[in-house]
Amino acid sequence: MQRRDLFSALLLPFLSGVLPSALAAGSANATRTPLLISEREWQDLAQRRETDPELDLLVRTILERAKKDLTLPLPERKLIGKRLLSVSRELIRRCLGWAFAWRLSGDIVYAERAVAELQAVAAFSDWNPAHYLDVAEMTTGVAITYDWLYEVLTPEQRLQIQQAIIDKGIAQARNGHATYKRDNNWNQVCITGMILGALVVADSQPELMRAMLAPAIAAIPAGLKAYQPDGVYPEGPSYWSYGTTYSVLLLAALRQHRLGDWGIGSAPGFMRSALFYAHSVGPSGKHFNFADGGEGQELAAALVWMARELQQPVLLDAKRALIRQKNGSNDRFATLSALWWPAQRDSAEALETQFAGQGAQPLSFWRSSWQDPDALWFAIKGGGAAHSHAHMDAGSFCLDWAGLRWAKDLGMQDYQSLESRGIDLWNNKQQSPRWKVFRLSAEAHNTLMLDGQPHHVNAMAGMTNSAKDRAQIDLSAVLGVAHAVRTAQFAGTSVRLDDQLSGCQPQQQVRWAMCTTADIRIQGNIALLTQQGKQLRLRFEGAPVSLQIQDISAPRADFDAPNPGTRQLLAFGKIADDGSWQLRCTFEPVISG
Repeated sequence: MQRRDLFSALLLPFLSGVLPSALAAGSANATRTPLLISEREWQDLAQRRETDPELDLLVRTILERAKKDLTLPLPERKLIGKRLLSVSRELIRRCLGWAFAWRLSGDIVYAERAVAELQAVAAFSDWNPAHYLDVAEMTTGVAITYDWLYEVLTPEQRLQIQQAIIDKGIAQARNGHATYKRDNNWNQVCITGMILGALVVADSQPELMRAMLAPAIAAIPAGLKAYQPDGVYPEGPSYWSYGTTYSVLLLAALRQHRLGDWGIGSAPGFMRSALFYAHSVGPSGKHFNFADGGEGQELAAALVWMARELQQPVLLDAKRALIRQKNGSNDRFATLSALWWPAQRDSAEALETQFAGQGAQPLSFWRSSWQDPDALWFAIKGGGAAHSHAHMDAGSFCLDWAGLRWAKDLGMQDYQSLESRGIDLWNNKQQSPRWKVFRLSAEAHNTLMLDGQPHHVNAMAGMTNSAKDRAQIDLSAVLGVAHAVRTAQFAGTSVRLDDQLSGCQPQQQVRWAMCTTADIRIQGNIALLTQQGKQLRLRFEGAPVSLQIQDISAPRADFDAPNPGTRQLLAFGKIADDGSWQLRCTFEPVISG
């Protein structure tokens, strides 16, 4: 179906005034439709807890956190730089926790505290529309909490909260919003926040709801392009959790209200992206955190929902480990993860040990086992820097073994720490100050550089010849040479990384780099890495190289963040007289005994 036909099919019922009874004008006597979570899902939670120890622990941890949160002060409208985002996100975490605790325990103290929180933000002068993510997330938190507490709210409280949702949130998107046009997480978050807000006030504002549908439906495809074709989210796993969770919130709400799914669930790569995310977590429990991401996991409500939809609870194995560490309640949508948690299946099949996907940031993952905590895991990516939240990390890789991260990505740097120092962070041009930030530069990543020059911003490193145990990353355009190919070969007990360059200028310097927190000892052409009593050997063969160790723990410039305990293993070489260079690095775990 063409996009215009799809748009017409989705929108026609609303333009003609045909809305589900709960949204229709004059339906005051209609049964109120829950926003996201059905009564059945609430009722089933107790039974599922009895048979699932991790789910039970997650719920108990959420309840413990909700009790501790009762002592927190009411929120204030305090911006950090240009953002109110931390206040919006904290409201979601607190209020969903309190509303969840009230519904499970019946203790009115939780409901009263959540209502006080809602009234406090309702009294804000605004929800910072200059940075519209703040508005969208605040609207989301207020809408869901309002829905969960509906029965205990007085008519006056309902009116006050609804009016805040209208005035400070959705009325600004009556005819759409500029953020809808973006092709990244902003599209997903902002559309979802506005529609969730509109749904909870639809009984009193049906015309406003109708007005908001058309621009939202028209803009949804822009955000969903990110998942094409294979589910690799170009902004990295951290932003996958962010954007995809909001798309899942919208999808769940649309289904509750019998409004279809607006093409979200069937969008190319959308559901498969759950595999991308699951594979991105290595046996160390850390992500392949390319782009603006962090190594650490979150509970990721989107993954929980997808695991239930796909009937693949095995996707949540890493999250079960996170819950056992009692870290799950830190996620602001942890309550939704508990409510969406899938039933366990005794005969659940293990996932494939390899994942490859094309797209703006193509990549491959391999692991020797899903069950062995000491499994070998390797990830490598292509792509380029000319994308939302991207780094100069084409060709970069990460490696886990024995439950430890050996080759690491430094990850993002806090945006405010850079913006407050005048860094033009969102300028992606070749000469942008963005690429002077160490963590974002090619110099900080596990890739190649020529003569110390940055990668070409507008170039793309494609992934070719991807197979079950092999992938090639074409770095030619990124490095600006005739031929530069990085080939990863995964053998299960070792990894081989081959770099081949040709058509270069003789005597150009090639820089090979890998970041690690392991101790490094160099012995000729071998680097021996040691951490926690384990050892990994890196053997270099091919062109002559000089192996060096560089401490990168201290900031390079006053705007750079420190990288505690981190160093780089560097291999420097020279392009031969015929313009060629090749190097093989073999990663071999040292098995004692």
